[in-house]
Amino acid sequence: MKKQSFFRSLHPKDRYMVGNLFFLYLIQGVFVIMIGSILPMIKEEYGLSYQVGGFLISAHSIGNMITGLIAGVLPLLFGLRRSLLGLNILPFAGFAIVLVTGNPWMLIFALLLTGLGRGAVSNYNNQIISALSKGSAAPLNMLHGFFAIGAVMAPFLVLLFTQADSSGWRKVIYVVIGLGAISMGTSYFMNMDSVPYSRPEGETRAFGFLRDRPFQISMAIMFFYLCVEASVMGWMVTYYTDSGTAGGGSAQLLTSLLWITILAGRFGCSVLSARMVPPRMILILCAGIVVFLCILLISTSLVLMLVGTIGLGLSLSGMYGTTVANAGSVFGEYPLAMGIFVTVSTLGSVITPSIIGGIAAYTGIRAGMTVLLVPSVITLVLAVCNCRICAENREALSSRDAGKQ
Repeated sequence: MKKQSFFRSLHPKDRYMVGNLFFLYLIQGVFVIMIGSILPMIKEEYGLSYQVGGFLISAHSIGNMITGLIAGVLPLLFGLRRSLLGLNILPFAGFAIVLVTGNPWMLIFALLLTGLGRGAVSNYNNQIISALSKGSAAPLNMLHGFFAIGAVMAPFLVLLFTQADSSGWRKVIYVVIGLGAISMGTSYFMNMDSVPYSRPEGETRAFGFLRDRPFQISMAIMFFYLCVEASVMGWMVTYYTDSGTAGGGSAQLLTSLLWITILAGRFGCSVLSARMVPPRMILILCAGIVVFLCILLISTSLVLMLVGTIGLGLSLSGMYGTTVANAGSVFGEYPLAMGIFVTVSTLGSVITPSIIGGIAAYTGIRAGMTVLLVPSVITLVLAVCNCRICAENREALSSRDAGKQ
């Protein structure tokens, strides 16, 4: 008998909810990548330094991290839908602040708000899809595929409005705020009663996932992976332009190419996940990140930069969804698990962009971006360890099941 697809297996009201969550992730893809795409223009118009640019990217990541701390608790107090709706409005309030002031501290606060909203959508989306799909990698990679669709759209939106006038970045923000208003309307009608989200019995039960080895190694992998991903998202357009390899328009197109390959890779990974276990896929993707990041960083020609961009995009593509799936079913069993996972792993995306900005201010953006080789190599080493840990975990479970029979 042919296995029913994830979407078709859902109740109609759950299909609307899942479809809307995918739409929210698409919008998130637009505004997260838009931040990096318009950062050079904001930096120029407001007279900001590389260091302030790094602080802005880190502020976004700090907001994302803070949400991880509170996201597991809020639904227990206010319900899942109200928590999602309340936090989802914050990014668009943050972008409104960016439109009216160039004060560095206000801009940092604005980017903090965008991160808070991003963290909420990311946290709840991943937890809900993981729970409904029972930890399957395919729906999670499909979810992140919709983020990639939005990410592909972002540079084209920026190009559309800024090609003739560099101050057109403000119009891009108006479009994003409009999309945010639509998402608030569609989210209001979601019914989330079927999502498993209950208060665990006892403190030990609430934090039992912290002793789970696949969860621990998955969180470590995600920490170092996000060092790379957040920096690529925030600094790549600046790297393309300031390294002298590509002009402003070409840099936006290269960023779109990066996300087109990430999009293709995520949908490809959702298919491959049915044939390949998460540890093996993570190992292949981590090896690709190291190889193609090296090519991108040493490239002085547009051809090599194209090769590095395409390869890096494919390598980054399936990491998030597959790493969440690698942790197993803990996110459905423990309401606080996703919050802790996001909080700890997001620390990587807080630290690295600021380090790059600080180095770039003194030695240039190319030298700053070489910092990414450190977390990428560590991620590869952890991926090798993950294969062994997950194999041992499977053997232990098999032995336990055999003992029960």
